[in-house]
Amino acid sequence: MKHPGWVIKYRKKGTEIRKFGDYYYLYKIKNIWDKDKKKPRKITEKYLGKITPDGLIKPRHEQLLEEMKHISVKEFGATNFIVGMNNDIVKKLKEIYPERWKEIFVFSIFRFLYHSPIKNLQTYYVGSYLSETVPDAHLSPKSVGRLLRDLGMVRERVKMVLRPFISGIDFALVDLTYVLSNSEGVISSVTGFNSKRDFSPQVHLIFLFSLDQHMPSYFRMVPGSIRDVSSLVLTVKEAGVMNAVLIGDKGFFSEDNVLDLEEEGEGNLHYIFPLKRDSALIDYSKIHKGDKRSFDGYFRFEKRVIWHYSYYVNGGALKGKKIVVFLDERLKTEEEKDYIARIEDDEDSKKTIEDFYEIQHRQGTIAVITDLYDDAERIYNVLKSRSEIETMFDTFKNVLQADRAYMRDDYQMEGWMFINFLALVFYYKVYRLLSDNDLLKRYSPKDVLIHLLRIHKLEIQDQWVTSEIPKKTRDILERLNLPTT
Repeated sequence: MKHPGWVIKYRKKGTEIRKFGDYYYLYKIKNIWDKDKKKPRKITEKYLGKITPDGLIKPRHEQLLEEMKHISVKEFGATNFIVGMNNDIVKKLKEIYPERWKEIFVFSIFRFLYHSPIKNLQTYYVGSYLSETVPDAHLSPKSVGRLLRDLGMVRERVKMVLRPFISGIDFALVDLTYVLSNSEGVISSVTGFNSKRDFSPQVHLIFLFSLDQHMPSYFRMVPGSIRDVSSLVLTVKEAGVMNAVLIGDKGFFSEDNVLDLEEEGEGNLHYIFPLKRDSALIDYSKIHKGDKRSFDGYFRFEKRVIWHYSYYVNGGALKGKKIVVFLDERLKTEEEKDYIARIEDDEDSKKTIEDFYEIQHRQGTIAVITDLYDDAERIYNVLKSRSEIETMFDTFKNVLQADRAYMRDDYQMEGWMFINFLALVFYYKVYRLLSDNDLLKRYSPKDVLIHLLRIHKLEIQDQWVTSEIPKKTRDILERLNLPTT
């Protein structure tokens, strides 16, 4: 095909001109030897731009990189803080993904900082000092799309990055959270069911949470239609964890789930399932008596006194299974007050004082079925760690906004989840830093980042210098024992 002279002049060695419609485009190409066909084969390496009579228009991401060279003010404080806290992750990414670690790390940072969609990554990169300290990260939408697919295609490499997070001796395996996806290419996204009674196409996620480190440790993605014990057991086996506890909610308990867990868990996966208060498995007779001398004892939890007693199921499919009943008197008082208030103040309420008398002995109680033979205080502490895990789910969905995805296929979805898992780890490292310094009542991880985003790098006479640090930001740095210069 003959092209106009103003087009041909851009054709150099190793390039090719292609025409689509009325427009001309330039690509970088190379020939490789095809061993199967025993002849050279042409492959396209890179899109170089659109050819016009006025010149070559480079791809948008390259234009941004050119513009970046002239930006003299760049965000510094928040990204530098995140990089400093995650040198271990950088080291591991360099080891496992030597050619792609920059994109993985930078993408994860911007998911954490801005819950950035793919289309905005290049813009955030251009305006961040990361473009100076971690240069040449390829963050165009096409490049990132290929990256996610490549990540998802090799789960073994993802597991190698996750492995260092599996530290400590106690792990909680949490039941499933979900990610909605209407993409036809995501085969795993099928009509499912979640706690919000949403039947939209979705994939489910299983998380391991380290009770020692107070950190997410592992994740695994399963099709949205699967909500059974086998997927939980397989996750524990894949992670190589020897002592995990499934902390279910009241909706997960069933005779079949308990029996399947004990059969398939092989001693590596234990369980604590809260029971509904009207469950026939719960024996309230000791509470009916009103004499706490019949209880097994008490312990303190967050300045509250928790009474407890245990027994074993007498008959049926669950014969011999352990039940533990906890009584929190403060919770009992609060529930009684609320129930009576509904009777007296809510004109539409159908509750009566007789209804209160019927359930009075249940109030303030938590009953669980478990295969743990630890003492009651240990079981209660593990059970209460679920609130910490629910905070993780809340972070995943609301802070990172990762519960809805627009990936093209299962591989991209797996890569997307890997990026968001790293962002979740970043969040928890900041959370733990605040906790260690007794600052969680004053600041959330997002609060810290908002203040740190006020610190910039300025280019003055060809040198980058740090901007002035606002007083509130300096106060936070000092409270966290971080450098202020």
